[in-house]
Amino acid sequence: MDDELTALQARICKVLSHPKRLQIIYALRMGERSVGELAQELQLSYANLSQHLRILSEAGLVEVRHQGRYSYYRLATPQIAEACDLVRRALRERLTQLGELAHANSKNLSEKGGETR
Repeated sequence: MDDELTALQARICKVLSHPKRLQIIYALRMGERSVGELAQELQLSYANLSQHLRILSEAGLVEVRHQGRYSYYRLATPQIAEACDLVRRALRERLTQLGELAHANSKNLSEKGGETR
Protein backbone atom coordinates (compact mmCIF):
# COMPACT_ATOMS: atom_id res chain seq x y z
CA MET A 1 0.00 0.00 0.00
CA ASP A 2 2.83 2.43 0.82
CA ASP A 3 4.39 1.81 -2.61
CA GLU A 4 1.08 2.57 -4.32
CA LEU A 5 0.61 5.73 -2.27
CA THR A 6 4.18 6.84 -3.01
CA ALA A 7 3.63 6.24 -6.73
CA LEU A 8 0.41 8.27 -6.63
CA GLN A 9 2.17 11.06 -4.75
CA ALA A 10 4.91 11.11 -7.39
CA ARG A 11 2.28 11.35 -10.14
CA ILE A 12 0.58 14.28 -8.37
CA CYS A 13 3.94 16.02 -7.93
CA LYS A 14 4.62 15.56 -11.64
CA VAL A 15 1.23 17.04 -12.54
CA LEU A 16 1.95 20.02 -10.27
CA SER A 17 5.42 20.54 -11.71
CA HIS A 18 4.09 22.96 -14.35
CA PRO A 19 3.88 26.61 -13.14
CA LYS A 20 0.57 27.24 -14.94
CA ARG A 21 -1.04 24.29 -13.19
CA LEU A 22 0.06 25.68 -9.85
CA GLN A 23 -1.44 29.03 -10.84
CA ILE A 24 -4.70 27.26 -11.65
CA ILE A 25 -4.67 25.57 -8.22
CA TYR A 26 -4.13 28.94 -6.53
CA ALA A 27 -6.86 30.58 -8.63
CA LEU A 28 -9.35 27.85 -7.69
CA ARG A 29 -8.65 28.01 -3.98
CA MET A 30 -11.22 30.80 -3.64
CA GLY A 31 -13.91 28.63 -5.17
CA GLU A 32 -15.44 27.52 -8.41
CA ARG A 33 -14.47 29.46 -11.55
CA SER A 34 -15.54 29.33 -15.17
CA VAL A 35 -13.05 28.52 -17.90
CA GLY A 36 -13.47 32.07 -19.20
CA GLU A 37 -12.66 33.59 -15.81
CA LEU A 38 -9.59 31.41 -15.45
CA ALA A 39 -8.39 32.12 -18.99
CA GLN A 40 -8.68 35.86 -18.45
CA GLU A 41 -7.07 35.87 -15.01
CA LEU A 42 -4.18 33.60 -15.98
CA GLN A 43 -3.78 35.07 -19.47
CA LEU A 44 -4.01 31.68 -21.13
CA SER A 45 -5.70 30.69 -24.36
CA TYR A 46 -8.75 28.49 -23.99
CA ALA A 47 -6.91 25.63 -25.71
CA ASN A 48 -3.90 25.86 -23.40
CA LEU A 49 -6.05 26.24 -20.29
CA SER A 50 -8.26 23.32 -21.31
CA GLN A 51 -5.19 21.11 -21.71
CA HIS A 52 -3.97 21.98 -18.19
CA LEU A 53 -7.45 21.53 -16.70
CA ARG A 54 -7.74 18.11 -18.35
CA ILE A 55 -4.44 17.00 -16.82
CA LEU A 56 -5.47 18.30 -13.39
CA SER A 57 -8.85 16.61 -13.73
CA GLU A 58 -7.36 13.27 -14.79
CA ALA A 59 -5.13 13.42 -11.71
CA GLY A 60 -8.21 13.98 -9.54
CA LEU A 61 -7.13 17.44 -8.40
CA VAL A 62 -10.00 19.41 -9.92
CA GLU A 63 -13.64 18.67 -10.65
CA VAL A 64 -15.84 20.14 -13.35
CA ARG A 65 -19.51 21.12 -13.39
CA HIS A 66 -21.23 21.78 -16.69
CA GLN A 67 -24.04 24.28 -16.90
CA GLY A 68 -25.34 24.82 -20.39
CA ARG A 69 -22.45 25.92 -22.60
CA TYR A 70 -20.22 26.75 -19.65
CA SER A 71 -17.84 24.65 -17.58
CA TYR A 72 -16.98 25.51 -14.00
CA TYR A 73 -13.96 24.08 -12.21
CA ARG A 74 -13.21 23.71 -8.51
CA LEU A 75 -10.59 21.99 -6.41
CA ALA A 76 -11.47 18.38 -5.66
CA THR A 77 -10.10 18.91 -2.16
CA PRO A 78 -8.84 22.09 -0.47
CA GLN A 79 -5.92 20.13 1.01
CA ILE A 80 -4.14 20.22 -2.36
CA ALA A 81 -3.84 24.03 -2.12
CA GLU A 82 -2.71 23.67 1.49
CA ALA A 83 -0.01 21.20 0.40
CA CYS A 84 1.17 23.67 -2.25
CA ASP A 85 1.25 26.40 0.41
CA LEU A 86 3.35 24.19 2.67
CA VAL A 87 5.92 23.57 -0.08
CA ARG A 88 5.94 27.30 -0.88
CA ARG A 89 6.58 28.20 2.78
CA ALA A 90 9.42 25.68 2.98
CA LEU A 91 10.96 27.16 -0.17
CA ARG A 92 10.71 30.70 1.19
CA GLU A 93 12.36 29.63 4.45
CA ARG A 94 15.13 27.87 2.56
CA LEU A 95 15.72 30.86 0.28
CA THR A 96 15.86 33.13 3.33
CA GLN A 97 18.41 30.84 4.97
CA LEU A 98 20.50 30.73 1.81
CA GLY A 99 20.29 34.51 1.47
CA GLU A 100 21.42 34.98 5.06
CA LEU A 101 24.27 32.51 4.53
CA ALA A 102 25.35 34.29 1.34
CA HIS A 103 25.23 37.64 3.14
CA ALA A 104 27.30 36.28 6.04
CA ASN A 105 29.86 34.80 3.64
CA SER A 106 30.06 38.05 1.72
CA LYS A 107 30.54 39.98 4.95
CA ASN A 108 33.28 37.58 6.09
CA LEU A 109 35.09 37.92 2.77
CA SER A 110 34.90 41.72 2.98
CA GLU A 111 36.26 41.72 6.51
CA LYS A 112 39.11 39.38 5.57
CA GLY A 113 39.90 41.50 2.55
CA GLY A 114 40.05 44.59 4.74
CA GLU A 115 42.54 42.97 7.11
CA THR A 116 45.07 42.15 4.40
CA ARG A 117 45.34 45.66 3.07
